[in-house]
Amino acid sequence: MIRENKLKNLLLAGKPVMGAIMQINSPELIEMAGAAGFNFVILDCEHGSYYLESLVELLRAADSVGITPLVRIPNHDPSFIMRALDAGAMGIVAPNISTATQAKSVIAAARYKQEGNEGNRGACPGTRASWHQTDDWSIHAKQSNQTTLVWALIENKEGVDNIESITSLEGLDGVMLGPFDLAHDLGLLGQVSHPQVIQSFEKVITSAKRHDMPVIASLFGTNKEAMVQERNDWTSKGISIFSIGSDRRLIINAMKDRVKIFAS
Repeated sequence: MIRENKLKNLLLAGKPVMGAIMQINSPELIEMAGAAGFNFVILDCEHGSYYLESLVELLRAADSVGITPLVRIPNHDPSFIMRALDAGAMGIVAPNISTATQAKSVIAAARYKQEGNEGNRGACPGTRASWHQTDDWSIHAKQSNQTTLVWALIENKEGVDNIESITSLEGLDGVMLGPFDLAHDLGLLGQVSHPQVIQSFEKVITSAKRHDMPVIASLFGTNKEAMVQERNDWTSKGISIFSIGSDRRLIINAMKDRVKIFAS
């Protein structure tokens, strides 16, 4: 019953993928994302309305529809990383990565110690990830190291300044652009398309390309035309992994559309 990371398989095959950030404590919304055709969900334990106690139910919902669940951890605490992975997460999204040292710590917490790596994930065979002590441990540990994704969120000026040392790290599987937080850090509240934000991410993308590091971009467009244009702009820069919104944004936009139709 070894878990398959379908998202990683798609990435290895060079396929474009899309996912959503899920902040509402609702297994049904996870199932809906899978039914709608999303490739992955990021379960947001930093800004979401839930914590570890509810996380397992969201992970169970993801398993039920075959969508790959990643967990956006609230901080860089190794204990939370290990527990999220033990609960069945297929990867970690680490917020506010500012230095290579921070990223290395997250990577180590997500990997079992094997073959000379610096992994320090706690080894416990009796977890949900290893199907409650029924998986062969040696197979599970090796498979987990091979398939668990670790993405670093670059969302402040320090992270941009240190991007070369971050993207050169072994074991890091991608860098995710955080335009809203970066704009805030630069004193440009809410201005995700400001030239300073765009220039900063151009630097991130250039560094990532140099190290064959995948980049994950977010789409903010609220209609088809804007989303297509945004997607095409990122695709022209070599990006093929997209977060296309949060559950809150998707739901509120649909509600607003209905209100407009009714009021017209």
